[in-house]
Amino acid sequence: MGGLSVQNLINVTVSLTPSGAQPLSFGILMIAGDSNVINGTQRLRTYTSLPALANDFGTTAPECLAAALYFGQSPTPSTCMVGRWLSTATAAANDGGILTSAQQTLANWQSITNGGFDITIDGVAYTLTGLNFSLQTNLNGVATVITTALSGAGSTGVCTWNGTNFVITSGTTGTGVAASGTVTFTGDGTANDTLTINGLTITLVASGATGSQINIGASATITAANLMQFLLASTNADLTVLNFSRSGAVVTITSNTVGTAGNSIAISKSSTAITLSGSDLSGGAAPSSVSAATAGSGTDISTMLALTASTYQALIPGYAAETPAACALALYNASAAWYGLMFSATASISTSESLAVSTFIEGTTSGIARVHGVTTSDTNSLSSLSSSDIGAQMQAAGYNRSLCQYSSTTPHAVASFFGRNFSINFDNSNSVIAMMYKQEPSVVAETLTPAQAQTLQAKNINVFVNYVNNTAIVQYGVMSSGQFFDVIQDTDWLQNAIQTNVYNALYTSPTKVPQTDSGVNTITNAISSACGQGVTNGTIAGGTWNGPAFGSLVTGQYLKAGYYIYAQPLAQQSEAQRAERICPPIQVAVKLAGAIATVDVLVQVNQ
Repeated sequence: MGGLSVQNLINVTVSLTPSGAQPLSFGILMIAGDSNVINGTQRLRTYTSLPALANDFGTTAPECLAAALYFGQSPTPSTCMVGRWLSTATAAANDGGILTSAQQTLANWQSITNGGFDITIDGVAYTLTGLNFSLQTNLNGVATVITTALSGAGSTGVCTWNGTNFVITSGTTGTGVAASGTVTFTGDGTANDTLTINGLTITLVASGATGSQINIGASATITAANLMQFLLASTNADLTVLNFSRSGAVVTITSNTVGTAGNSIAISKSSTAITLSGSDLSGGAAPSSVSAATAGSGTDISTMLALTASTYQALIPGYAAETPAACALALYNASAAWYGLMFSATASISTSESLAVSTFIEGTTSGIARVHGVTTSDTNSLSSLSSSDIGAQMQAAGYNRSLCQYSSTTPHAVASFFGRNFSINFDNSNSVIAMMYKQEPSVVAETLTPAQAQTLQAKNINVFVNYVNNTAIVQYGVMSSGQFFDVIQDTDWLQNAIQTNVYNALYTSPTKVPQTDSGVNTITNAISSACGQGVTNGTIAGGTWNGPAFGSLVTGQYLKAGYYIYAQPLAQQSEAQRAERICPPIQVAVKLAGAIATVDVLVQVNQ
């Protein structure tokens, strides 16, 4: 059908406003473990079911044992993350591309009798030739042939087939070490004594040092300080390739370059007042590394292996060992999705290391707030005489974002504690909970004496405990500071809900939010929406306001809605703030709904 476009008469343009930012989740647990499944580059994986996690880690891995308790809660949380803790130095690898079923066909490999490719491992180039796969019956055998060839060429690297792709892994670990050595002054030194570092000779003189000279000091320490001053100030090319440090009369020399090259840097002396660590710097080690494979002589198989620069999945560098606190920081930076953190690993974590994690987590309120959970089986937790057990130390530190649970038989019990809390949907009605009286499926309940239970309570240590009425419950549902877990989680949600709503009010506005009473009302409406949802989910409820007065709110006033919002009138705002486009200060009074944990009932009987 012909004719003119209606657009010539009626011009309609449709503009889509941006979708609002999503709030953070307060229901995902991060399990940090050291199983060699996730590498340091990938750092974490996300799972929505226990079978999927078990397929990767196996059912006996610490990460899986913790996840089983987490997913075993009722109702079941939806998501769990596993992060890699590099408890020991790790090896570099070329993680080859995933092969299709056709590429995995064994006949493709059995036809090769003179395969070859080139690869560099730990800085050493290897040319592999004469690879014969004709007798191999599976791809594991193909990998074995390559490993044998690497060994024959002098490499400790290995090739493996993991069911989907080939991986070549270095035989070394870590990020490498720079060579170093020491110069120790055992005396003041004598005029014309010399010290030669990397070819530059430094001469000791009584006074008036010039050029490559240093003054002899009144003590060995002062002479060492004079040497240090000279080394740091020098622009000589022989010295600028080195780093220097001093402790007392000992000057340490370190190569700027990680690797074995620094082991050939010579140091010598002609002085009885100087002792050297050796004639050369030493201890330099190359970083663990594996390059992309390239074509070699014979039948090239680098592409068949999918280990080339255009086919591999990733080149994984070697990583140095890290502390649990360093791991917590790495996982914090890697994802904003998780809220709770626990460690479940084969390597043991000392009390001081665990406290360092809690100290880090405590400071996350300035960014994205997180919480940390610890399980302890230390029976000193039950003793009022002990102040050295981890629960007592966490309480002494007053951690508001870390909690401890005692379990004599279930090593990862706190995972179940997290699982029950992380099933909450804050968008639902009456959905928030308190942990007191809740269950921990698959966690063995403790049978305690009243004195032991009181000791745990005094130390703010949680426990899943038996009662004489054939029930078992979680008590006490608290952080190490004594604050209830639900207060921390609920207020973290509320803070983020308000923040997200206000952000979206500004972000999704097609024009602008004006600095007028109407504009401020847009902001307070966004805050009110978040508080209203807090009422709906059970975080907020009506009650008497006992805090300070502000706006029209006075101390002792009953907050029927459970919250009150006050914005400073625009007429009271300074011109400087208006010029900076700053919203007038907004104050919010919130009354938490709380929860009933204990009950006293007085019964009077008259006969």
